[in-house]
Amino acid sequence: MNTPRSRKGASPAADAAPRSRGPIVLGVLLFLLVAGIFLPAVTDAFISYDDPVYVTDNAHVKAGLTWASARWAFQSTEASNWHPLTWLSHMTDVELFGLQPWGHHLTSLLMHALNAVLLFAALRRMTGALWRSLFVAALFGLHPLHVESVAWVSERKDVLSTTFWMLVLWAYALRADAARSRGPGGPAFYGLALLFFTLGLMCKPMLVTLPCVLLLLDCWPLKRWDGSLGGARRLLVEKIPFFALSAAACAVTLYAQGRGEAVASTEDFPLGVRTANALVAYCRYLGKCFVPARLSVFYPDLGDQPPFSDTLLAVLLLAAITVVAAAFVRRRPYLLIGWLWFLGTLVPVIGLVQVGGQSMADRYSYIPLVGVFVMAAWAAEDLTSTWAHQRGVLGLAAGAVLASLAALTSLQLSYWRDGTRLFRHALAVTPNNWVAHANLYATLSRSSAPEATAELRETVRILATVAETHDRKGVELERTPGHTQEAIKEFRAAVRIMPDIAEPHYNLGTALAKMPGHMPEAVDEFRAAVRLRPDFADAHFNLGTALASMPNGRDEAVTEYETAVRLRPDNYPAHLGLAYLLSGIPGRTSESIAEYQAAIRLRPEFYQAHFNLGMVLSGIPGRTAEAIGQFEAALRAKPDLERAREMISRLRATPQ
Repeated sequence: MNTPRSRKGASPAADAAPRSRGPIVLGVLLFLLVAGIFLPAVTDAFISYDDPVYVTDNAHVKAGLTWASARWAFQSTEASNWHPLTWLSHMTDVELFGLQPWGHHLTSLLMHALNAVLLFAALRRMTGALWRSLFVAALFGLHPLHVESVAWVSERKDVLSTTFWMLVLWAYALRADAARSRGPGGPAFYGLALLFFTLGLMCKPMLVTLPCVLLLLDCWPLKRWDGSLGGARRLLVEKIPFFALSAAACAVTLYAQGRGEAVASTEDFPLGVRTANALVAYCRYLGKCFVPARLSVFYPDLGDQPPFSDTLLAVLLLAAITVVAAAFVRRRPYLLIGWLWFLGTLVPVIGLVQVGGQSMADRYSYIPLVGVFVMAAWAAEDLTSTWAHQRGVLGLAAGAVLASLAALTSLQLSYWRDGTRLFRHALAVTPNNWVAHANLYATLSRSSAPEATAELRETVRILATVAETHDRKGVELERTPGHTQEAIKEFRAAVRIMPDIAEPHYNLGTALAKMPGHMPEAVDEFRAAVRLRPDFADAHFNLGTALASMPNGRDEAVTEYETAVRLRPDNYPAHLGLAYLLSGIPGRTSESIAEYQAAIRLRPEFYQAHFNLGMVLSGIPGRTAEAIGQFEAALRAKPDLERAREMISRLRATPQ
């Protein structure tokens, strides 16, 4: 595999092309085609989904390019990401176009067209296959799945980071050529690739998989690996700076997303659920790659595990493709390389680390689909290599495919004209899409449209229904011995989906209080419940009980118990708990006695209230007889209560 790379990898029929300026002309035509198809995006408006965070309501971005805003860009983790160059890009647009959306859209579509040309240049440099490289770049530029990355101003980070991704591929290919020919420039191109990679990570951390892609390209088409262990070690060593940058970007991203509370815990999303969702998502991306229909700005996923049959079919499909690609690795290496490109570059966003509530997103396929496009383009050429009219047939087929994609992309672009159209389309193609309902409400409410309230009600209904399902399941699990941990997961899911409902917080707090070491978390949940529903007597009581068990929690516990008995005067445990706490506070003994008496009126047969009241009274001069009476009442309720007998004997033996 260490033979010098040549242009012989492409068939003369398929890849014959004009020399000299021919590729440049094709690149210009590709740029104009992609930019022309996406040009209608310049008439799109800003939308209510994330655009306010990134541009329209962001004071730092709206200030344009200033020293203060630039300093903020490098220090900020707003939007749960550290991407300073993305912020600077938005600021530059504001500097040039103000808050006119056409300018922001124009920048994104020009970057997308440039990315297609850079992909064409990099693939041609690495493979020598002109027409196949052009076809892959055209697929990339015209595919409807990429509309979201281009038409959504907030996804500037996608197109901008990919510009640097493609520049890394281009510089790395030049470096490989220089190293192969032992000519000058190899170290310079290596440094350039490292610089572009650094800049790309400062736009979007999804580029962390790029070092792995470079290793794949070393195998094919660059053929830099000779199959030996030493050769593999050499290639790995030269990637150490790239992997170090990826590790640093991962650490910074996890920190930023942790600060923004964007990363779901394993209790909210167990690893088994994440894995099943990831397997199904891979197949859904493949499906939408070949049949790009029913695309949505948001695909709702509220943490439910997909059916076992779906997961099994996903495993079988992914395994079958992997086995076939591996079986043909010697004769058709592009199959395995393209497949691993697709699988690997999706890893950061496939859901193993769950960020947000979406099951997938069109924008996540922006780079990964290149691997699938390479598989398709090279396989088509190989499968038709013996055809007499190969070039004409492939040309017609490619033209038909690209024309179809261009038509579908134009249709998808039309949905991004404004927020109303975008979110109505999302509701038409996805069920129970609460994000679409919520953003449609936000869009309609600006114009005081009468249907805005209906969208808000529907948002609340969907979330409340799903949250109630998790909450009900948690209650059932908690009633089953040994299933408290599973109940906690369900309650957490309910709280995450609908954090403004008190009951899931209360149920979660109750379950946490049963688990050793989780009392502080239980207190937080009970506090959330009483904040959301101040008249929630049981939540006040449980909060008081939890606080009473914690150091320095007595005073607040008293307040919570007092609230509980005020809201529900028949709350026997609250009277009893309040009485017990008051008995230990100097100057509040009479209040303690009154609370014990209230508890006894509610439950005269319960011995504990009689015994505790007897203990309080026994310490008050002149009330010994009353104390003895309470201990006797405790004995009547519980004849084997030896402590009551001892107290009666002691009090009668004590001189009055």
